[in-house]
Amino acid sequence: MQHETGQPIRRAAGGVVYRYDAAGQPLILLIHDKYGCWTLPKGHLHAGESEQAAALREVLEETGIPARVGPLIARIAYLVSKKGLPRDKQVAFFLMHATEQTTSAQAEEGISAAEWFAPSSALALIGYPQVRQVLEQAFQLLADLPTSLF
Repeated sequence: MQHETGQPIRRAAGGVVYRYDAAGQPLILLIHDKYGCWTLPKGHLHAGESEQAAALREVLEETGIPARVGPLIARIAYLVSKKGLPRDKQVAFFLMHATEQTTSAQAEEGISAAEWFAPSSALALIGYPQVRQVLEQAFQLLADLPTSLF
């Protein structure tokens, strides 16, 4: 895919990763990124990689958490600057169920923390408005989905 400038659209994928605590309450996994913001884990697609595969790989790489991928929540688009040139970036976010709970933030990925938060805290902490909207959509999906779905 290319933008009208002729530059390729940078594609990425990530996830709203959740698990349940001992009391059955949902917890959301956030990362603290290299820009100093709390956000959802995500990263670029490799050549020939599906969005779902990239989301699983990136979550594991950035947080140490293996997960099962569920439905697409949303795709967001925004501009990034690469070598001083504006580039379009599109990110697909999936609902993902964690299969483990112990995180390990990957400093080499620019991640200074990977932590679990209650939904209201996660929503308040996220530093990017479009990502907050993705999280709100994920909460609706979680409320509507049977937990055994994936």
